[in-house]
Amino acid sequence: MSKHARARGLPIDGTERPTGQGWAFPVRSPATGEPLWDVPDAGVVDARAAVSAARRAVDATQWGGDADLRAEAVRRFAAAVAEHADALVALMAAETGVPVGLRDAHLDAALATMASRRPQPAATAGVTAVVTPATSPLAVAVAEVGRVLAAGGAVVLKPAAEAASAAIELGRIGLDVLPRGVLNVVTTRDVDVAIALTLDDRVDEVSLTGSAVVAERVHQAGQRAGKRLHLDVGGPQSVRVGDDADLQDVVARAASTVAANAGQGCRLPASVVVPAHRHAEALQVAVEAMRAVAVGDPSDPATVCGPLRSAAARDRVRRYLDLARSEGGDVALGGQPLDRPGWWFAPTVVGGLSPGSRLVREEVLGPVLMVAAAPAPSPPSSSARA
Repeated sequence: MSKHARARGLPIDGTERPTGQGWAFPVRSPATGEPLWDVPDAGVVDARAAVSAARRAVDATQWGGDADLRAEAVRRFAAAVAEHADALVALMAAETGVPVGLRDAHLDAALATMASRRPQPAATAGVTAVVTPATSPLAVAVAEVGRVLAAGGAVVLKPAAEAASAAIELGRIGLDVLPRGVLNVVTTRDVDVAIALTLDDRVDEVSLTGSAVVAERVHQAGQRAGKRLHLDVGGPQSVRVGDDADLQDVVARAASTVAANAGQGCRLPASVVVPAHRHAEALQVAVEAMRAVAVGDPSDPATVCGPLRSAAARDRVRRYLDLARSEGGDVALGGQPLDRPGWWFAPTVVGGLSPGSRLVREEVLGPVLMVAAAPAPSPPSSSARA
């Protein structure tokens, strides 16, 4: 890790500083449930200090107006992150359960994009509050930090509480190579901190990747405050299969995609909708594909499906499976937490649901594939036949 690897506080204004109240919260291993370490638990006063640092970097230094300075800084930052990539993905696996074998999607691709960015000649971004999810903590942070820095802006990064350590380490790496104040990190369990960042007059833009519920709150607050908003809410996707489709290929690909990282991601193909006469066939293919998924230690490169990121995330998936049963769904595989320490859920296949089911329409965020039968087309009316 960077020379700042030992936790002392929040990376703000070019140094590590303790939180205003000296608070911290524990990080637990999603694979075992055991405590790992503590991370700083910031309050609104810490968020305001981070915004002050970012504002100074934008307004009182040459950062925004010097494209060559930014190009060199972003290049050095990308190189430094790449140098520590192995340790970062190991940290991400320990903290959030994202398997190290999925590092391309969860770090490397975003890092390559950052390294290839060409800074704009004039500053346009100002101060951006970047709010990132636990489902892909490093990829979203690296992508958004790279975008804002290349545009001449400064960042206050507020990660999901479950992904605090990875964001702090990203900030510590930045302390070694970035100008003071252009990247600041605030970790917290307090949702009021995110709202305070959104409402702060010195923040020009809010970037949020996360749930629709949180995005709606940020959208309303941001609109009232006149902010630029960069919201990525995602949502589930349904794959519709025709009569002549290769069912084996389509359903197996959907199963392997939704099982990766225990289904914790946006825009995943969480359901396949097939003609009613192919439902049994599709269900069998889905069960075989899900049985083949490698479930295990997220630090093992062979693992595809690790634990869910928290006990709350596991319980959310369990509630959706209870709902599936109440809606007449047939749990063909899995359907329950795995009997082991930590927050694991069995790769699951549910059949017998309609395309209008809540499980098909909503984000389950678990290793769950729904197989739904498309309604039969209505026969033509008598007037149409005439």
